[in-house]
Amino acid sequence: MRVIYPVLVEQAVEELAEGEDVTLDYKAQVYQALIKDKIIDEFGLPTEYALKQGYVESITEEPYLEWDEFLDIYPIFKKCEKSEFERIDGFWEVTTDLQKKLMSESYQATLTNIEKAQIQEFLTGRQETI
Repeated sequence: MRVIYPVLVEQAVEELAEGEDVTLDYKAQVYQALIKDKIIDEFGLPTEYALKQGYVESITEEPYLEWDEFLDIYPIFKKCEKSEFERIDGFWEVTTDLQKKLMSESYQATLTNIEKAQIQEFLTGRQETI
């Protein structure tokens, strides 16, 4: 079974591991520690405590963001052409071809855990077009 951890967990793991190989046990320990320390809830969302303390910055994808603002939220897409996106109902959406590419195993193999988490975060709640 493949476990997909939330973005904040992946960011913490990558920062703590400093480029070392990471085991699933290590990720699970970081996840549990972040919950115990009230940084995230069980769903991986930042807690009010973490936000108030400045441990986590809440970034929300608002409608009608400019392209650069969108890239600030999802830096992974700096690797993509703007023409692979279309603004629909105020939100930047990917083309079917780009969505297939983003989800392909060969493309995923080239990404860091944080980049994978950004793609997962972006695609969560969006309609699958494939």
